[in-house]
Formats: sequence, structure tokens, C-alpha cells
Amino acid sequence: MTRFMRARPIRVGLIMLAAAAMTFGLAFGPAIASGSRVTSTLPCNSGGPDCSRIGFTRAWFHGRTVRLEYSHGFFCAEPPSSGATSNCEAGEAATVAPPSGPVVSEIYVLVPVGFRAPSSTLHCGIRCIDQPGTIDLSRVNGMGSNATLPPRSFVIEDQESFQSTWWPVVLVGVKSLDAWNTIAQAKDIESVDACQTDGGCYPEVETNAFLFFQVLGPGMSPTGPA
Repeated sequence: MTRFMRARPIRVGLIMLAAAAMTFGLAFGPAIASGSRVTSTLPCNSGGPDCSRIGFTRAWFHGRTVRLEYSHGFFCAEPPSSGATSNCEAGEAATVAPPSGPVVSEIYVLVPVGFRAPSSTLHCGIRCIDQPGTIDLSRVNGMGSNATLPPRSFVIEDQESFQSTWWPVVLVGVKSLDAWNTIAQAKDIESVDACQTDGGCYPEVETNAFLFFQVLGPGMSPTGPA
């Protein structure tokens, strides 16, 4: 399978994906139904016609909170096949790269599974700037081909020189509030690794989705449309 990212060691949990996929999908339903809400003071966090695809979210990186600036809609292409209105799917890596621009390291999308995460630790609600609202989860356990993405948070492991570029999406389900709060306090990818090793998080689930953003560097601030 062709991958559109730089080579690096396989991360903890990927080799367990096949065995744990059904469990992840069964638990994913309560997370969607939990109705967690999140608000943000960042401009255009939830998108909309006035944003012109320019907007911002937060993310965790190396023990701190950083800001991401989005300037292009998400990219999901078949194959792999998808039944979602977004053409996005979970459970198989992308085989089609975005049409232009480099593809870099992954963005890890953390989803609370079966519990309500504190709004202060959620980076996006169901509506999120330049991100899909639906995804095909049928490969995960046959749960649904047009499932709604629930409120979520993000972890990155590289700032990619503060350049606007494509980031492949990897889903990680978090099993409990304690596990979630531990990651939210640590704010790094190592805490996600540890959570998977300890059983507090589900294995990573690859997707065919890419997000386009840059990490805001020193002196940069979100000043996009309100």
C-alpha cells in the first residue's frame, strides 16, 4: 500500500488494529451520542461562509498548546471506498494523495469514547473548520458508513517548520475521562503512546483524510475573519 508521508517507525497499536477494530467501533457510538459541546474564542473555529476557509483550532504539541491555521478544505478521495457524504473513511490508509502540496506527519484526532470530555479540553465541536463532518466507519466494525465525527482534540508530533501543508488524519479513541485528562495535562504524543500501551486508549485507526494547515509560529496569531 502506498503511503504519502515520510518514513518513520510504526507506532504503538497499529499492529493491533485488526484485532481491536470491532471493539473500537462498538465503543465509538456512545462518544458520538454523548453530545459534548465545545466553544472557542478563536476566529472561525467552526467554519462557515464568512470564513473563506480560513480558520483556527488548537492542538497539543510537546507539552504545550499551539494554534493551527487552516486555509484549505479537507481532502478525502477514493479508493479506499467510502459511503460517507465526505468521501472520508476510517480503517484503511489513503491511496490517493492531495493534488498539490507536500504531505507531512500525521495529526492525531482524539475522540472521547463513552464519556463527556470537559469542554475546556476539546479543540473542536461537531462542526470544525475545514474538517469533514462525517466519516465511513464500516471498516472499523460495520458500525455505519456515514457516521458523524464527534467533538475532538488534536495532537501533533512535529511543527513542520510552520509551513502550510497536508497532514494525514489518524483517529485515536480514548476510553475514560482519567485517560483523557492525563493526555490533556501532558499535551504530547508520548502520553498518547503511553495511553495505548496501558490500555486506556484504543489502537490508532488510519483514514484516507488529510487536513491542510500550518502551526502558528512565534509572533503569529489568529486574526482571521470573525
